[in-house]
Amino acid sequence: MFDGERYREEVLDPARKNGNTPPADLLVRYAVDPARPPRGAAFDAHISAVYKYWQQLGTQRRVYQKIVEALNAAHQKLKESDRLTAEHFLAERRRVVQEIGQALDEIVKELATDPVVAASALSVAAAPLGGAAVEATLRDLLGKRRVRVVDELWPLPDGPPPKGRAVQRSVRTLGLPLSLHVLAGEKDLSFTLRAGLRVGGRPLTVEDLDGVRARTERRKQDDRKTATDDLLTNLGGALRDGSLDRLVLWELIEAVRPAAGLGKLRVVAREATRLGLQREEAEDFALAVLNRGAVIPPRRDVADEIDELLGGGSLRAAERLLPSLPANQDDEVRERVRAATQRVDDLAARAQREIAAGRTEIAAELLTIAVREAADDTDLAGRLRTLAPPPVPAVRAGTAAGDRVAISWTPSPARTGGISYQVVRTRQRPAGSAGDGEVIGRTDGNEVADTGAPAGDDLHYTVFATRSEGVWSPGATAGPVSLLPEVTDVGAVTDESSVRVTWTSRADATGFTVVREPGGTPVRAGRNGFADEELTPGVEYRYLIRVNYPAASAGVTVTAMPQAAPTEVPDLAVEPLPGQDPGRLRLAWTRPDGGDVTLRSAAHRPRWNRGAEITGAELTTYGKEVLGRSDPGTSRRAAMSLPMPAGRVFVTAFSVGGGRVIVGPTVAVTNIASVTDLRARRVGPVVRLSWTWPDGVALARVRWWPEGGSPEQAEQVDCWQRAYRDDGGLQITTGIRAVRVEVSPVSRDGEGETVGSPAGLRVGGSGVPVNYRFTQTGMFRKTTRLELVADQECPLPDLVVVQSPGRVVPLRPDQGTPVARIPAQRLEPGRPVTVDVPVQSARGPYRLGCFVDDHTGDGSDVVLKGIPGGG
Repeated sequence: MFDGERYREEVLDPARKNGNTPPADLLVRYAVDPARPPRGAAFDAHISAVYKYWQQLGTQRRVYQKIVEALNAAHQKLKESDRLTAEHFLAERRRVVQEIGQALDEIVKELATDPVVAASALSVAAAPLGGAAVEATLRDLLGKRRVRVVDELWPLPDGPPPKGRAVQRSVRTLGLPLSLHVLAGEKDLSFTLRAGLRVGGRPLTVEDLDGVRARTERRKQDDRKTATDDLLTNLGGALRDGSLDRLVLWELIEAVRPAAGLGKLRVVAREATRLGLQREEAEDFALAVLNRGAVIPPRRDVADEIDELLGGGSLRAAERLLPSLPANQDDEVRERVRAATQRVDDLAARAQREIAAGRTEIAAELLTIAVREAADDTDLAGRLRTLAPPPVPAVRAGTAAGDRVAISWTPSPARTGGISYQVVRTRQRPAGSAGDGEVIGRTDGNEVADTGAPAGDDLHYTVFATRSEGVWSPGATAGPVSLLPEVTDVGAVTDESSVRVTWTSRADATGFTVVREPGGTPVRAGRNGFADEELTPGVEYRYLIRVNYPAASAGVTVTAMPQAAPTEVPDLAVEPLPGQDPGRLRLAWTRPDGGDVTLRSAAHRPRWNRGAEITGAELTTYGKEVLGRSDPGTSRRAAMSLPMPAGRVFVTAFSVGGGRVIVGPTVAVTNIASVTDLRARRVGPVVRLSWTWPDGVALARVRWWPEGGSPEQAEQVDCWQRAYRDDGGLQITTGIRAVRVEVSPVSRDGEGETVGSPAGLRVGGSGVPVNYRFTQTGMFRKTTRLELVADQECPLPDLVVVQSPGRVVPLRPDQGTPVARIPAQRLEPGRPVTVDVPVQSARGPYRLGCFVDDHTGDGSDVVLKGIPGGG
């Protein structure tokens, strides 16, 4: 069935964008399914339906008139030449496909000379061949040749940014390729730019520029130092005002201008890469440089232009274009402009009446709706800007993080959007206006932070709302707030009998008070810290540090414990706990005479010898700290339980204290996590195994042996994870008897092979055939006898013989009365087992059946085959 909407979106819309050119493929043009084209009358009816849809669309929607006219002309030509047939359409499809294929080969060959190509170039090349569909094919072909298609060219600045020429003079004086090379010195520079400037993989900061300034500070004052200082100042200014990306991009354009004159993308990209731009970005940059100014906007008629202006809210511009419309045409467009003008004028008049009545917020709402349709009406926008919004209902201010004031407020109940707020800080009193005090923030949110608030003073924060600069609501105030910041970056260093504490404080702090607990002893402190000596080792001391402004802060507490010099840990032992938890291990050691014990694990032994003294910084470079559950121990022994690590690791005990670290003993811990979810499925003599591999294990060892046999005589095979995944499991041949199977993980490294704990299961046998029959002996007093025979040796399970009345053969043991039980025994080939069966007397016919007497439910390794007896 013909789907008009889908046809319009997939065929007609691309044809319109392709210059109102009908698709060359007739099957596409007439929406004919190439896999099942209709024939005869069905084909004619389909063509007629598509033709009628064209006429209807051209009448109802003006934007499709031109493409419909082109389709009608092409349709008439086909009709006059009797080529409106399925056969002609298919033949034409083959011809068009061949021609397009040849054209595509030539286009791809030409475009693939460069690593990137602009999407606009693909559109231009595809337009004569069929537009969007051909463009998609071109993308696929170029992708196979590893040519990237750039949909949006890198936007390039039209001219130099502020300070651009001054930066260029400094760069030339210093002989640098780009201003950024002042950061690298003699080293290579690598940066990216399109998604924001990043030098060496991270954003450029003011601290980076300050570092360069510090390195050049001691140079003698000459032209080069002056140029360096000017360059760093201009780069810092561009970084702060957000124009640094544009500055560097403009420098790049100027630097590759000679290379761009050759018109070769690879040459420009190579030059940009030499200057430090990342290779892929250099290709995109070169493409943008060579295509600069090459994009020609498509031609549109006046009606389309007016439609777009109305949709974008440019009513006054649409009114100015109305005289350009052809006379007696596009009345629908004229009516749309007239109706929009009437709506905007009505809204403006109503707003004026509300202003006169003192209801300014209702007026602002009406004007906002009007401006939405006529955003280019400066009078309406100006009237809206003169209306101040209502003040915010409530403001809250309080200290945050100890060194800043957080201010938040309830948004203004304005009935329009576009409201922003200005926060003003004053001392001792609220601000009288938006300019009365120090502005600490301007935002369209409802919170700011004052990071530069003075300490020890009563501060007031007033919030003003506005729709435009200079027209403010009345202010709403919170306060007073008194900021009393604490010291920061507090650090403590201990030795055997003293504690040294350092901190960072604000410049406006007037003094510091420190009290030591236990005892409440005052400690004399300076601006940057204190030293407390003659202390007792092993005692934890607490120091309360308060800052005076002159009012005192609440204070922060730091704890420290003087410690005796650390000594080497005497011993370290490690063992798994299979009886309690096979997934855990226990580490045990003797406590040293001095220092705290820290355990660290790594994949290799430490590079220091046992007993060596190292620094705390060196300690953190080795492995990671071992954390676990402390186990009860004696006064001299300590222990810890923790999860068993996978593979082989080395654990070392370090003694730490007084800023010193002593290297202790090292033990090796080897473990591999077991496989899980082990499963087996038997098919005759073949068993198919599956399991879940533990992380980090790529090899498993599989062993199996007959049930009841010795594991020492087991067969085995190694299974690599890649082969396991390719085959969907592992298949082994075990024979038909029951077997035991074990799967163990295996780890191999430079120190040998480690086999982990196995996971095992029992796999039942496929069943040894055992034949049985009932016979009768004796002339007068007949005896019923059961005979069992097998072709191979097997363990015969417990059997039961049941008797049921009638001629129906029992199929299960519960369908009759047990008359005999045969105990389990071995059955050997050529040596049948015979048992007399005491049959119960019966007046009529009866039947006998033999079954496995399975009390455990585990199944049997034999299959009974025979003929039921009876009389």
